[in-house]
Amino acid sequence: MKQLIVIVGPNAVGKSTTAEKIVELCPQSAFIDSDWCRVMNPFPLTDVTKETVIENMYSLLRNYLVCEEISTVVFVYSWHGERKEMYDRVIKQLRDDEIEFQENIVILKCSEAENRRRAIADNRDEERVERGIRNTFSFYDEYDYPCVDTTDMTIMEAVERVCEVTKLKLG
Repeated sequence: MKQLIVIVGPNAVGKSTTAEKIVELCPQSAFIDSDWCRVMNPFPLTDVTKETVIENMYSLLRNYLVCEEISTVVFVYSWHGERKEMYDRVIKQLRDDEIEFQENIVILKCSEAENRRRAIADNRDEERVERGIRNTFSFYDEYDYPCVDTTDMTIMEAVERVCEVTKLKLG
């Protein structure tokens, strides 16, 4: 059965970096960054743009999940605000369309100091760093999914830990 690994967590925690490395090391895999699904200028969060983002996420996930050459899809997403609701709609539609996959959700976390350091290293301005800490840093504490604290980990250690909790075999 196809595996959908969903990596969630605060802004700048390292979701995309981790996902890219997993896909690099895992044959027959694909990476979807949810950011791609909402690149608009400007991006007002309206009913119309939400539906566009939902359709974009659904289409990308569906296309990879039905592709015979792909066995693992790694999807990164931030659930704060209305985004968890949007994600749930996409997953429900995939299941309603009888697309078979095993969903494995993993939360990445790190210390607040490390989260700030990573956000700054990612060239985010101070306002964006503070907004990310305020809106996303503690948001995932209420969820009971496997969690990987990447504070003192290398990227390979984070990848190995995510693979361990999702039972994904590399290479």
